[in-house]
Amino acid sequence: MDERDIQIFQTLMETKNVTKTAQALYTTQSAITKRLHKLEEELGGPLFLRSVKGLIPAPSADAIAGEMEQLQASLQRIKSLSQYAQGRIAGHLKLGVSVNYARYTLPDLLKQYMTDYPEVQISVTTGQSLDLFTRLQEGKLSLAVLRGHFPWSGQSRLLSKEKVYAVTSKEHKGIPFSRLPYIHRQSDKPFMARIQRWKLEQHITDSPSSIQVNDIATCLAMITSGIGWSVLPEICLKGRDDLVEKALTFRDGTPFTRSTFVFYQEEYAQLPQVKIFLERLERGCCTY
Repeated sequence: MDERDIQIFQTLMETKNVTKTAQALYTTQSAITKRLHKLEEELGGPLFLRSVKGLIPAPSADAIAGEMEQLQASLQRIKSLSQYAQGRIAGHLKLGVSVNYARYTLPDLLKQYMTDYPEVQISVTTGQSLDLFTRLQEGKLSLAVLRGHFPWSGQSRLLSKEKVYAVTSKEHKGIPFSRLPYIHRQSDKPFMARIQRWKLEQHITDSPSSIQVNDIATCLAMITSGIGWSVLPEICLKGRDDLVEKALTFRDGTPFTRSTFVFYQEEYAQLPQVKIFLERLERGCCTY
């Protein structure tokens, strides 16, 4: 059994389909089937049951799935440490990055890292913080840059704490928010709850016209066009002089802020490629 066998097993567990697994791993169905048969012989029994709808994991497959993930992580650590001992920074770096951080902060940092360490194999998954946190818990990520607090038993570092603003176009300056359409932007539930708390404290009710959007870029475009107003974090407002921004404070005097953390397991931080990336993450952010 080697790393490729583990990768095939994990992909089969996810897709339940030989064809989709072959496509995902850029190989042929016959190659996947051959490696699977060899792995089953080595382990002494079938891992999947064949059906007209695809593959069904056998009890043995469910039993070893967690061990396979740990074995893959161990093999990657061994390889990375061996390469580092030879004076090379290589290995895998599996990042999970929240959408806004990935859009506004990550590109420059990642470009420089890839230039300095071209041998590191990097995979980046972007998405909502809660989804990425689940992947981190499952051991599918080396580290995750997430917005907000999560009940994590591993290590974490605060990367930044930014202000949150009510944002309108210049043409709407001075108009009460309740008279403008509110642009609802999809985000994580804790942040949405804090927005609602602030609006209730300010006795702000949404106008009859409101708009629901899925991403921050669309929200900003609508605000700029004079359609309405929204509540947005500072990360997406840098360099914008075409908007009216009001820093928000709760009724008890607490500033409305948005925190970004990096979460990771301590053993991953020992890997040279991960350690270097963590250091650059911290240098690239400021906490205030």
